[in-house]
Amino acid sequence: MNTYGLIGKKLAHSFSAEYFNRKFKDESIEAEYKLFELENIEHLPALLKANPDICGFNVTIPYK
Repeated sequence: MNTYGLIGKKLAHSFSAEYFNRKFKDESIEAEYKLFELENIEHLPALLKANPDICGFNVTIPYK
């Protein structure tokens, strides 16, 4: 399954995962959308290494 997501610092308020996961289900797309909170953008390489199934992500504050 392909994984997509959102990276940012504080994501508890984000509706993105709910929205995209519903969209994937409605469109019969085998994918999932996750929230990836990063305390520091320097943690991005470790995130990518730990999640090799990530196909892409959106970026929000403060890493835009």
